[in-house]
Amino acid sequence: MSAYVEIPRPFESAPGRFEVELRFPAGVKRRAVQHHHVAWALADVHGVEARTPYRVNTRWSVYEENWGNGERHGGLDYRGLTVQGPPRALAGYLAALVRVLDAVESLATRAVRVFGAWRRSGAAGAHLEYEDAGTLRVRQREFRTDALTALVGMLGTSGPGGAGRDVSRPLWEQARAVAVEVWAEAGGVDLVEAPEGDVAAYLARMGVVAGAVAPVGPRPAVAVVRSVPAAGEVDWQMELFPQDVAERLYAVAA
Repeated sequence: MSAYVEIPRPFESAPGRFEVELRFPAGVKRRAVQHHHVAWALADVHGVEARTPYRVNTRWSVYEENWGNGERHGGLDYRGLTVQGPPRALAGYLAALVRVLDAVESLATRAVRVFGAWRRSGAAGAHLEYEDAGTLRVRQREFRTDALTALVGMLGTSGPGGAGRDVSRPLWEQARAVAVEVWAEAGGVDLVEAPEGDVAAYLARMGVVAGAVAPVGPRPAVAVVRSVPAAGEVDWQMELFPQDVAERLYAVAA
C-alpha cells in the first residue's frame, strides 16, 4: 500500500470489468490534486478508464447561490478518482500507480535536498540577506510543491527540456530547473512497469486467479422451449442444449 493513495477493494461493475474508487489523503489539498494528476496520467498508459467524481456541496441551496454567499451546487472532487477496466489491466494500473507515486515523491524530496545544499553554500549568501528561519521554511515548502508539480508534468515525456540554473536568481524561483536535474539523474520514471507480485495481489483482492483467462466464444448452453401435448392440453417444458444442438433444433423447427 502507499501513503499517497487509498485503494479499497475493487468490485465487479459488469461482466469482466472491475471498478475502484481511489482516494488521495494528503493533508494539503494541492498535494492531493498533484497525486490525482499522476493517477489520471497513468490511465491511458495501462488501458483503463478514469473519471473524476462530482461532489455535491452540502451547503448549497438555491437561495445561497443566487442571493446569499454564492455557494455552487458542487464540483469535481480531485481528492478522488474512479477507475475501471478489465481485471488484469486494472491490477497492473494499481501496481504501477503505487510505484510511480512513490518515485515522483522521492524525486521531489531529492529536489528539496538540492535546495538545502544550496542554502548552505556560498552561492546563496547574497539571496538570504533578508530571509529568516520562518521565511526559509515557507520558501522550502513552496519549492517542494513547485518541484513536484514540474515532475508530474514530466510524466510520459521523452526528455523534459528547459534552461539550467541561473546563479543570479535565488533557487526557490527555479524549482523546475532543479526538477529537471533530479529527473535526469534518476533516468526518469517508468510508467509501465508493474511488479508481478503486486499485480497478483490485486487480482486476488478482486477474486480473480492470476493468469486466468475469461472464456471467449459461444455460450455453452441455451434454453429451448417446446410444447408437449398431454391429455389434450399443452404443457410447457424447458430444456438446456449445447449451442450447436440448439441451432440444429431451431433449424428443424423452422
